[in-house]
Amino acid sequence: MDQSTEVFWRTGALRWQTMAEEGHNLFSDVGPEHAVVLTAARPLKDFDDLLVREKEHEFVRMLAIGVPDAVNTSLDRVREQAAEGNLAALPGRGALPAPSRAMLQSNTHDGLADRHRDWLGPHIGNRWDFFYSDSPLPTPKGDEFVARLDLPTWRAEIERVISASNPTTSALRDLDDLTWYGYIDGNLLGGAMGVERLPNADGTNGSHFAGLGTDPELQGNGIGGAVMAGTINRELNEVEIVSFGMWSWNDRARKLYRRLGITEGYSYVTHSREPLPEQ
Repeated sequence: MDQSTEVFWRTGALRWQTMAEEGHNLFSDVGPEHAVVLTAARPLKDFDDLLVREKEHEFVRMLAIGVPDAVNTSLDRVREQAAEGNLAALPGRGALPAPSRAMLQSNTHDGLADRHRDWLGPHIGNRWDFFYSDSPLPTPKGDEFVARLDLPTWRAEIERVISASNPTTSALRDLDDLTWYGYIDGNLLGGAMGVERLPNADGTNGSHFAGLGTDPELQGNGIGGAVMAGTINRELNEVEIVSFGMWSWNDRARKLYRRLGITEGYSYVTHSREPLPEQ
């Protein structure tokens, strides 16, 4: 895999491994040029259970990244093994239903064979872009106002800022489970960023960012850049790499991340048999 693909896989692979350890049925095929993973939303009892869920549009989630030819070969193999009853992760035999959701690296998706593209279904969601940094960024203007937040003290302010500036982020749902950094201006919060610490597949430590937001009344003053770069630099004192994603349509955020010097990886495409919600 190239560097960008390898970083995406290294920072996220243990999520799949954890599901396998929790008893979820998991198929994975990982090589030097690709990775394909399928896992059930909850443990499957048998093949009949799979077919019931397929009718309910709840089957597995899939990730496919890397060289298209290698991914096409891998999907041929897993679908054939399922049909012949030789897939160890799945008791039973029969045509493998398409996953309810599949995430594919953009270049992987562009080279996906028609037989697999048709299998995945006609609905494609908004693209999602991957960013990461494993070295400190230039210290931004306003860095002296960025600090790690004591959650009980700042919770109401975090919720106010993120709700107003980034209302669709999952960080609002996970607010109490994240570590938060913010731009502190007196008793008010100008901006905030949520952080989740995650181990990487190679045994190193990483941080995943979620929920960057700036008070709408203060936007345009460099607060978002100060929070993002300041949080990256502080986290890199304790972890080896930080990563995050954004919707591909968010050109304003992309310009900010490029200006700060954050490394931009691939975009990722969501495929589904059912219409996907707008983002």
